[in-house]
Amino acid sequence: MTEASRKGNDAQVEQAVTHLWAGELALARTELAGVLEEAPRHSGALKVQTCVLLELGAVDEAAGTVTRLREVAPAQPEVAVLAALVEQRRETPAPNWREALVQAWRRVGHPDLRDAERFPQPLPDRESFIDTVWERTQSVEARFTAALADNASDAQQQWLTGHLSALEAPDLLLAAHEYFRPGSDDTALNDMRLKARKSLRRKLEPLNTGASASEGPLLLLLGEAKDAPLTREDIQALERIAALPNYRSLTLAQMGAAAKRRLGAAGITPRSARLFQAAVAAMPLDATLTLKKRVAATKDRLSAGERSRLGQAVFTLGERIAAGSALVDRLVGLSQMRQGAELMDDPEKLAQVTRDLEQARAVFQATSSLQVDAWPLPSLQDDWLKAALADEWTHLSALVVP
Repeated sequence: MTEASRKGNDAQVEQAVTHLWAGELALARTELAGVLEEAPRHSGALKVQTCVLLELGAVDEAAGTVTRLREVAPAQPEVAVLAALVEQRRETPAPNWREALVQAWRRVGHPDLRDAERFPQPLPDRESFIDTVWERTQSVEARFTAALADNASDAQQQWLTGHLSALEAPDLLLAAHEYFRPGSDDTALNDMRLKARKSLRRKLEPLNTGASASEGPLLLLLGEAKDAPLTREDIQALERIAALPNYRSLTLAQMGAAAKRRLGAAGITPRSARLFQAAVAAMPLDATLTLKKRVAATKDRLSAGERSRLGQAVFTLGERIAAGSALVDRLVGLSQMRQGAELMDDPEKLAQVTRDLEQARAVFQATSSLQVDAWPLPSLQDDWLKAALADEWTHLSALVVP
């Protein structure tokens, strides 16, 4: 087969994946039939055909296709998982895709798919998600939500900074403050971002009076000082902030629902992956990283008693963060707790937090190993991301259950 023919077949497979994601399963099958007639051992086409048949519920046909695939690519770990997924669907046809994939991955020894041959991907979108939103609406809320879910251009960021006065929801104000963090690029853009953050802090100040969640007050306390030592007044304020009952004002599920509502008002129905990205990006974490640096710059200036007090505040705040359902909150919160335990010189707390942090890192590694976002199975992706939005920590912890 010529190089041109191979490239043509690969392009047809990508077109089939594009049809698959659009729900056009018959068109996907037609594209794949053409490829497999010319190149019956095309592993990418066989992988995608297996996924199309699973989407159609044609599990027996999928089993036949994956048998051919295993003959073509017996050493590819993602093929072993896909074959186990087909078998899992035959044994338990009820539509719990998330559980089926977890069981399939574990059945074949939970291989690391990060270095495996990726599943074929769809053709590039003719128009980016954010550009589509930009064309359909001038709503600042919808456009900023799209920016959280996608990559905004410099011009789009500039437009957003010029319309921040229209943002009122506290969750969006907090997300915008983090979104406009200065980067390492153009100085003019950084000046724009710093001005945006300054105006956002002015809007946040009255909203955080009497707050029950600590993310806003912590952000305001730390400001733009990235590694300056904490003053005694700062530590007292930190103790008050740590005593608040919650770290987040909204859960991951609530953030996902808010993103869906804001985009829906503009006539946009995004994929679950976009909603999840918007929800996670709306969860500010810069303040916790700044706190960690500033605590490190402070600890040697304090007496043993003052270090213990600071450690208790940091530990308690970490507990509030780690109580969130997002994996990133679990990791960041436990890291904060470890710093607090070290400051308190509490070996028992430190040992427990270290064990919990090891477990959280194991969950993160398992999630990375499975590479779910690469699988061209829309039903699986929807189930997976809905479970993640509902309670990501519980959902992903199933990957490391003995």
